[in-house]
Amino acid sequence: MASATTPAAAGAETITLSRRAIYDLVWANPMSSAAAELGLSGNGLAKICDRLLIPYPTRGYWAKVYAGRDQPQLPLPDAPPGTATEVAIAPARAPSRRPRSRLSRQERERQILAEAERVVRTEGVHAMSLKRIARDIGISEAQIYNYYSSATDLLVAMTRAELTEMNKARLAASRHCTDPQMRYTLTTLAYLRQVAIRGELLQQLLGVPEVRVALRHEHEERRHANRTVLGEVFEETYGVPPRISTMVGALSTAMSLRAGRLLARGKIDLALAERLVMPLIGASNALMIERHGTKGSS
Repeated sequence: MASATTPAAAGAETITLSRRAIYDLVWANPMSSAAAELGLSGNGLAKICDRLLIPYPTRGYWAKVYAGRDQPQLPLPDAPPGTATEVAIAPARAPSRRPRSRLSRQERERQILAEAERVVRTEGVHAMSLKRIARDIGISEAQIYNYYSSATDLLVAMTRAELTEMNKARLAASRHCTDPQMRYTLTTLAYLRQVAIRGELLQQLLGVPEVRVALRHEHEERRHANRTVLGEVFEETYGVPPRISTMVGALSTAMSLRAGRLLARGKIDLALAERLVMPLIGASNALMIERHGTKGSS
């Protein structure tokens, strides 16, 4: 089996990965995140992919995915003769023996968001202020204003982060499924399961009028993109007119959102939410294809 090697740093632990393993990694996470897991830079991991002829997402891919616009995943081609099929990877730098005294901007932002989430979950939105968060994590009030201009700005960032994680889970659940009906089922299940985890926090955050207003445009864009993709997929696969699939999709989404709200408020549990929503969605899609499809179910 042909292999390639990246330069190893002194004392660094080398790992060997196949082309398939690297391919799965770069299509599951943004390049920078995937590279960080391996102790590499994003540019370094991209060079490895180029050398092993591994396709990877282009610039802007993940922004579209996180906005709800599902994007095609390029298949992994067979390795041409003479091309390495695995690579030995070592981090570019050995871990420092000296403790770090300062956090990077990204690390500080994560710290602020995590502490704000803790406060909101345990004490409610009203207890969260920039002064409180700064005190809790041991920085000055002036420093936290370098990251967020107001408490509302921080609440919007928290909400956007939670919604992004929900959307990532929804898309990950269906990424390798090619059947549109099954993909719809998997994404709905993923949504409900994410609501069980994040719904209570999101209910509090979206209960703030300023947060809803700030995110309204993004929400409308995501909803429009999802409806467009749904219409194209059902038309291409089953011959269902987009106006029909859009209408049925809107009804199905309304059912899912209603169940999600009840779940987030503790009125029903996850098992009941799934039993209520999934049969209705499955039946509505099947009926739509039977009555309006021209290509038949695959």
